Amino acid sequence: MEERSSGWNKRASVTGKPHGTPLWKAGYVFSLRSSEGYGRYMMLSDQKMPVQRNTFLKTPGNEEEFDKKRIEETREKEGARMSLISDYEQRTVWKYEPIHGSFSTADGLTLKVNEDGSYRRFSGSTVVIRPEARCFQSIQRMQRVLLQQLKDTDMLAERLPASTIHMTLHDLISPEVCSMASAQEYNQKVEDSISRAADIAEEVRKRSAGQKITMVSDRIVNMVSKSLVLMLRPKTEQDYEMLLQMRHPFDAIQTFPYPFTPHITLAYFRPGVLNGDLLGKAVDYAQIRQENAPVFEFYPEGLTVQRFLDMKTYMDVPERICFCCDGGLNRSVMAANILNDLAGKRKLPVTGQARAAFPDTQGWMVSELVWKTLEKNGISPDRTYSSSRYLEERELSWFTAFAGISDGALGRLLQLNLPEEKVTGVSHFFYGVRDPEYGEITHEQAFRELYDRTEKYLDAYEAVFRKHVGG
Repeated sequence: MEERSSGWNKRASVTGKPHGTPLWKAGYVFSLRSSEGYGRYMMLSDQKMPVQRNTFLKTPGNEEEFDKKRIEETREKEGARMSLISDYEQRTVWKYEPIHGSFSTADGLTLKVNEDGSYRRFSGSTVVIRPEARCFQSIQRMQRVLLQQLKDTDMLAERLPASTIHMTLHDLISPEVCSMASAQEYNQKVEDSISRAADIAEEVRKRSAGQKITMVSDRIVNMVSKSLVLMLRPKTEQDYEMLLQMRHPFDAIQTFPYPFTPHITLAYFRPGVLNGDLLGKAVDYAQIRQENAPVFEFYPEGLTVQRFLDMKTYMDVPERICFCCDGGLNRSVMAANILNDLAGKRKLPVTGQARAAFPDTQGWMVSELVWKTLEKNGISPDRTYSSSRYLEERELSWFTAFAGISDGALGRLLQLNLPEEKVTGVSHFFYGVRDPEYGEITHEQAFRELYDRTEKYLDAYEAVFRKHVGG
């Protein structure tokens, strides 16, 4: 989830300053809540100078014009044209202020984190971009350093699992946004937002397929006294423009008054008064050095709508499973088609695609017996991948999880620096089905075994899904 300031918290600055120290003396930008509504203010003195808000409203039919105007207006500042990256740097100048002194966490943190550091029920919806495998390694390294440095304190909440690592593209519905809604109204808002966002995400993925956004690790900061986050800066103007163009269509569902600040959450605080001196030293150990700042690539195909149950439990909508085997795509194609058929009948948000684990099988034709076996058993097959397609590393962020069916496939998946649970969680349902191409079993036997395993996987998935989502 993207964090934001809910106003000027006099007890604690967004960067962890000691109580009562005003930041207007240093010229920092804040989002302030006033009687006139939300607005950005540049604090250059004790006088507030409002920055003009966008008054061009999005209406049906002018979405493209609206997006272009938003980008143009973001670039304009006090009558002069400013680059998007320069605007980002000006908005985030506060990131360089050191963390020190004692400070209180934000009041809103108690909605997410209990006093003992466990996570409270905090459900809602969001739109994220899953990172490449290299990003998982870097983020987990930063998390380990922070946890090691703060292990003798009680300042951090429970460790976030690897499955939570993502860059938020657009918040949707959360208790902070809909605090006055009844439980029934709130749940309906969440489901409606997910349904609309899933359709938009599919269109954005198609429109932007084949491109990539390069983000540079910027700085680890205290985000509004709720969490430690890694800020991400687009590498070029083109990267920034593409990020905004992907983000803007979701404004049709929910808009927010605060500026978009790309980041990845590293850890949440425990509610209470924190020792900023110890926290600052820990952050310094993990801090980004610009001369060797990690660079991450995000692909539009990794754009995903998620339902969150709390801050450590996110569910992709739909979950996208990659079936992998080391020969051609015979078993993978069969498994993906079975999953898509059964999930559709059971109205579960899960889809499957097939990939080969090794490049030397690229282009091998899927056996005609695979298609005939599927049709014989009442499944109308998707022939999108009629020949073998190799699983490229750039595709790893596209999928929720991976199912290694064969020894070779499972071995390769485990070597790709993916979080282990993304591989082992689904693989144990499908691993070990033999390849009918070598005559050990028939295509019908392979189908029956994959069908039974898919039913067991969906039973397990549905139990979790219904428990948390209902229906």
